Amino acid sequence: MTKRAVLPLQILLLLVVSAGIASAQGATPPSSSSSDGWQPWIVFGGSSTTLLGDCTDCPADTYVHDGGVLGIVGTPLTPRTDIGAQVFWVPTSSAAGDPINTTYVMGTFQFRPWGSSGFFVRISSGMAFVRNWVVDTDTSTSFTSKAFALEIGGGWEWRFARHFGTQVFGSQHVAALGDLETATTRVENVMGNFWSVGGGIVIR
Repeated sequence: MTKRAVLPLQILLLLVVSAGIASAQGATPPSSSSSDGWQPWIVFGGSSTTLLGDCTDCPADTYVHDGGVLGIVGTPLTPRTDIGAQVFWVPTSSAAGDPINTTYVMGTFQFRPWGSSGFFVRISSGMAFVRNWVVDTDTSTSFTSKAFALEIGGGWEWRFARHFGTQVFGSQHVAALGDLETATTRVENVMGNFWSVGGGIVIR
């Protein structure tokens, strides 16, 4: 995935947010008995994650498989929409064995199109902090770089009790690192693509 692929994700993000806002405006306000005080929305879980680094003129690279940890803390906007902050941490290694630690810190919006269904769409935007190279280079120097980050995903949520449930999800996180310099060359349009399948507990 190159920078050109980020634009369709941004457009899709805007469309889903617009749909969620329209739904929130048309939703019936909750009763005063359920709206007093802050209402939590907490998700904590893990994932099986596949990483692929990409850049302009990079050869086809090796897919790396590892695990990730997901945490979300926020609050419901309406019975079908939630907003919060997400942290997604993926500690992995390159094909050469070099450690790659990536941490996403993003604002998250989750929308359930049908109130009677557990299906949801989740979109996020923020920053990713990437320790080490996500593409193979001729340098052993490691560093932490910041990247513009997007996530789009979806899944299904089950409620087992009034304030407790679980969810399964699939998602793609993208980190657009831009151009990076090595001692001998310039690596253009570096991207990190993270595909995940996972699950977690939900507290509402």
